[in-house]
Amino acid sequence: MNKNVVIVILLLIAIIGGGLAYRGYRAELEQSIAAERLAAEQAEAAKVQAEERRRIEAEAEAHRLAALKAQQEADAAAVALAQLRADQAEAEAARLAAEEEARVAAVRLEQLRQEKELAQGEARRRAEEAERAAMAAEVARREAAARLAEAERAKREAADLEAARLAELRRVQAQESEEEKVRRMLLGRPVLPMDYKRRNHERLSVDIINAHGGVIVPKEETKADAPGN
Repeated sequence: MNKNVVIVILLLIAIIGGGLAYRGYRAELEQSIAAERLAAEQAEAAKVQAEERRRIEAEAEAHRLAALKAQQEADAAAVALAQLRADQAEAEAARLAAEEEARVAAVRLEQLRQEKELAQGEARRRAEEAERAAMAAEVARREAAARLAEAERAKREAADLEAARLAELRRVQAQESEEEKVRRMLLGRPVLPMDYKRRNHERLSVDIINAHGGVIVPKEETKADAPGN
């Protein structure tokens, strides 16, 4: 009987020990499962956190790149704006310079036009003066030519008169010589007055002057000729 009790006790102990062992195993298994679940949850949480961190980092990088791009675009826009303003300032300066050049050119053109008008007026005045001088010179030349022609005519007339006078003188002298010969033949050698030839010369001069329109009456001609004739 004791043996059975022992066996029963042992069996009870074994059942109790097995139950306790099972409970322990079950508790350990549950703890293990719980630990694994916790680890999985932690791993999942870490994964989620990592993904969230990567997402945040990606968004931050995207924001940084966007900001960098925006800054670069802003810088480029500022440079472009500065260049545009510089171009506008240069264009405005060029416009002002062109307007000034146009104004100066217009002033110079007006000055040249006035100088041209003055030069043309001066040229016309000089041409008119030259024409008047040429006309005056032509008149003077014609007058000089007329005076020269008149002088030549007067010279020719004087020469003709002198030639006529000399011819007449020679004729009178020849006639007197012939008359003298006749008188000598008729009267021998009569005594003639000393002014006989002078009176004949005066008479010849009077005849020549009267032939050209002059009238000269020789002094004492009648009284002087009466005794000789």
